[in-house]
Amino acid sequence: MSKALYAYSRHDDFNQTIENRLAKICEALTPDNVNPASGHKIRVRGKTAYAVTLNNSALHEADLSLLLGCLYEQSDTNWSTPGFGYPDGNYAIFRHSDEAIEVVSDGAGSRTIWYYQDDDLFVASTSQRAIILFLGAFVFDESVIPWLLSTGSLGPRLSWDKRVRRLPADASVLLDKKTWALSVNQNPIVFSEASRTDKAHKEQLADTIRQTVKQLESLDFNRWLLPLSGGYDSRAIICFIKEQIGIPKALNTVTWGLESSLAEDNNDAKIARELAQSLGVQHEYHHTDLSPEPLETIIDRFLLCGEGRIDHLSGYMDGMAIWRKFHDDNITGVIRGDEGFGWSQVSSELTVRLSVGCALCTDFENLKNIVEDFGLPAQQLPAEFEKADNESLSAWRDRLYHAYRIPTILAALSDIKFSYVEQINPLLSKAILSIVRTMPDALRTDKFLFKEIVNTIGPGVPFATRDANADPKNILRNKSFVNLLKSEISSSYADQLLGPEFIKYILDGIREETPASKARKPTLKENISSLLPKSVKNWLRDKALSARVDGNVLAFRVFILLRMHKTFQADAAALSS
Repeated sequence: MSKALYAYSRHDDFNQTIENRLAKICEALTPDNVNPASGHKIRVRGKTAYAVTLNNSALHEADLSLLLGCLYEQSDTNWSTPGFGYPDGNYAIFRHSDEAIEVVSDGAGSRTIWYYQDDDLFVASTSQRAIILFLGAFVFDESVIPWLLSTGSLGPRLSWDKRVRRLPADASVLLDKKTWALSVNQNPIVFSEASRTDKAHKEQLADTIRQTVKQLESLDFNRWLLPLSGGYDSRAIICFIKEQIGIPKALNTVTWGLESSLAEDNNDAKIARELAQSLGVQHEYHHTDLSPEPLETIIDRFLLCGEGRIDHLSGYMDGMAIWRKFHDDNITGVIRGDEGFGWSQVSSELTVRLSVGCALCTDFENLKNIVEDFGLPAQQLPAEFEKADNESLSAWRDRLYHAYRIPTILAALSDIKFSYVEQINPLLSKAILSIVRTMPDALRTDKFLFKEIVNTIGPGVPFATRDANADPKNILRNKSFVNLLKSEISSSYADQLLGPEFIKYILDGIREETPASKARKPTLKENISSLLPKSVKNWLRDKALSARVDGNVLAFRVFILLRMHKTFQADAAALSS
């Protein structure tokens, strides 16, 4: 587990006070259910200071340079010198020289980096909370409100604090120490079809995956786990591991979900177990059923670990017990199957935005007037995320997936895990993503070519069609959850921050699950919808503005906003002196 903060002072050397402050920041970022036995890494030298929480073997140091994560290149790669190459890997890099400080994101933006500069300080971190704690001040950016309502995230490039900026994917920010000038450099994400046969595309993609997975042989598999689902992505990793380096004896695969999911046909839980057995690899199943802890404790821990960047709660209702266990078992990290091989069918700009989770409030029936009705900040997709004139819908969809969904949604989910263990995503290597961007639309849509490759190398175990975790809507309609939502949202704090009219609108949309609703059967409309192909659903959605954000989901997003605003205010006061 590693969250890092890196600071440089323009004028004066740091002193013992800064070292104490960094220690308190590390304590604040450590989950309340973890004993930090491994200790934190804190270093102060002259004008440079850094701290890394719960230091483990995935931290690399070279003088005053840091790398959190791993590289998919040779071990002698020069990663520590500012301006000297940008290696392939899953990482956050903070590098130092006499002339400059440079912070580097990986090719996918799989590990988010935030940064801040004023006349005296430059601070970069993988944690927004760390920066706010370090500065002892919080300036709320209200622009996040409509994005949180429409996407459950902070949006394409925003942070909670308007002074804190997010580094894009495949980018660096360079500080010239002498001039104090800051420059951001980003490699553009461009989809441009190469002139190859489908066979050649397939061979090149498969070979690039092989080369990346081959680099995993340097891992200590006694301390790395492979989460296994019933889908394509993790199956691809385990099958390519078997092909390239053989199944390591020490490799353990894990799956998590509801206890009841193990008995359900076509469920991730059951299929993953069958897949592990067919490949002869060790496998464990962990339950994400509701923790016996107080509900408020469970939710607050989820929010603090992820810093309120995402509302995807269903896999964490165990109170992060799975991740605490991994940490307690001295697991360094997990090998995840996040990927960018292509996304689902789309038929319009609306369905593109909805498909990648980048929808605007105006895309939803119950949010289309919310900005005007309640005086919320304006919401607009930044120009670089808009569809280009000569860009197909499918190319735009996948460019948004790479530029928005991976560094915004998937990276936010990774942040939660980083509170306990490390994480790497070999299928998000820069080499693999570069090949994907040269493929034609048809080979990317629904991950067509990637699935063809996995079908070729994988065992004859069927693929799952059902998720092992609970439906988020069912969680949010539970009586105890509804009571928690209402208590927070009906507070005077909420009224002052968001206004009583807005609060009333949110409260009026909350629904509680009743015994009758628990037992009800799916409606005719729901049954028909489940049978319709994606193309028909898209057509129906394009003909009428029918998309809606569930009222309880909307309430939970407001709950996140309120709890995190309180958290950051408290953080700013905690170390302000």
